[in-house]
Amino acid sequence: MGVTETDKSVIINHESGSSAEIYLYGATIVSWKSGGKERLFVSGKAALDGSKAIRGGIPICFPIFGPPPSSPPEYASLAQHGFARNQIWKFEKTVMDRSEGVSLRFTAPLPPTEFQHKYKLAYVVTLSEHQLSTDLHIVNEEESKEFTFQALLHTYLAIPDSSKIKISNVPQGTTYVDKILGGKKVESDGVDIVIDKPIDRVYHKVASQEVHVDDGLGGGYKVRFRGFEDCTIWNPTEETGKKIVDMEDKGWEKYICIEPGYAREFKSLAPGEEFIGQQVITAL
Repeated sequence: MGVTETDKSVIINHESGSSAEIYLYGATIVSWKSGGKERLFVSGKAALDGSKAIRGGIPICFPIFGPPPSSPPEYASLAQHGFARNQIWKFEKTVMDRSEGVSLRFTAPLPPTEFQHKYKLAYVVTLSEHQLSTDLHIVNEEESKEFTFQALLHTYLAIPDSSKIKISNVPQGTTYVDKILGGKKVESDGVDIVIDKPIDRVYHKVASQEVHVDDGLGGGYKVRFRGFEDCTIWNPTEETGKKIVDMEDKGWEKYICIEPGYAREFKSLAPGEEFIGQQVITAL
């Protein structure tokens, strides 16, 4: 086991042979290896020099998800998905280093000056033999007013072939916003989801709090979440994927985005209140 720091990232090694690498830029996890396989997809065209958000891995969307809202002004002026994924985070400390897992804590810098809100944003990454846990901690440090936000972990899971996967465990009747259909609200029929056309859905209040991915070759993932209530499922397929400038050729065939978050509305925290959003990914 061990933790190695470089000028751009922190690398975790577990005694089982699993590993993870977290860039300080955005606290983006760019690699997770378990069972001898890379479990996260990062585009071969991704910018890794801090010039733009990293295409792949696990970027953090905060304090908004998607395009900015029309108001209030400090939120309306934000870039898509907010600013956390474009900030330089700090590796604060090793929380745990045992056979059960290695856990590191990262903290975000202050927000841009035009975003006048007081909060503390921290991220705890825990690696074990077959699991990667990511916990986002948000504390409202305002003395007398609420702090509102959205937050989401934009996880790119590596898969051999997106056309062969099945996504399950989204309960029948779960409402989702279908962005492919212009934001139409639809109720899930509960059947397995396959990637035979572009998919971009934000599922609201997923009661199971766990989404399963069968990679079609006897492996896959379980993605469990707590605190986070919603889950976006996204793959652009070739139709849209080839228009993404930092997406490698046919990259859309190599991943599925399963993205736990608080995204259907804004979460409000009272002064001093803390929110913890957790994602636990198990490699099968």
